[in-house]
Amino acid sequence: MNRGVLTISVIILLVVVGILAYTFSQSDEVIVNDDEDNSNSIPINENAKTYVIEITSEGFIPKSLEITAGDSITWINEGVEKSWPASAVHPSHTNYPGSGISKCGTDQSDEIFDACKGLANGESWSFTFNEVGTWNYHDHLNSEHFGTIIVK
Repeated sequence: MNRGVLTISVIILLVVVGILAYTFSQSDEVIVNDDEDNSNSIPINENAKTYVIEITSEGFIPKSLEITAGDSITWINEGVEKSWPASAVHPSHTNYPGSGISKCGTDQSDEIFDACKGLANGESWSFTFNEVGTWNYHDHLNSEHFGTIIVK
């Protein structure tokens, strides 16, 4: 009986030591990849705002808007006809960096300054401006309506 108790005690001791060794060998250290180039990173605008531009039968209200990089604009169609806000130049929509009507309907369509469809009365579309500059835009369905976003 003593031999059985001794054997079980040794087994339990080895299991406990094994568990403790495994637990203490695990590291909480976080590895950071310093090889990644972050030179093109856009600083996060912690005070980002959302502005509204109304789309009416007369055009965009306001027609020009000055914002800060990281701010968003929501276009709301308050008119009778459909409206399609998009980056200038009609019909390619390539004025804003990375944008282009050819990207509509692709996995990149959420990243471009282009609603990629006509908005019906009451519908809205939003875009976040991360590029500093003066960005002209227009209504793709009525190219006589246009506006300007100035991003500081």
